[in-house]
Amino acid sequence: MAIYFGNGRPWGAVAQHEFRRMARDARNINHYRVQYAAIGWADRDGHASFQAGELAAILADKHGKPLSKQSTTGAVSRAKALDLVSPQSSAACLVLPRHLFQKEKGAPVLCRVHKDRQ
Repeated sequence: MAIYFGNGRPWGAVAQHEFRRMARDARNINHYRVQYAAIGWADRDGHASFQAGELAAILADKHGKPLSKQSTTGAVSRAKALDLVSPQSSAACLVLPRHLFQKEKGAPVLCRVHKDRQ
């Protein structure tokens, strides 16, 4: 699958490991950290799946305390409202739309949340 964002639309690459680091950095605002986590853990189809409580742990506060379920859900909701992640996103699976993220390599992995994939 070739990466294609449209004719005349510039694009660049990102270091996913850096987005994972930024997602864990409590100095950043939580809804942006949600987007960073989506980018950092996204598979070839733009899905970033997490086990129960895993995203909350990634978004831990500066003392290492995971976010509450309510705060995690709120951060994901705010990220969706700002179009930082797809409306399909949840704490279990953050989804990036194809106009924002594409990845050429990597095996497709079945998403336990989004069976149909977008």
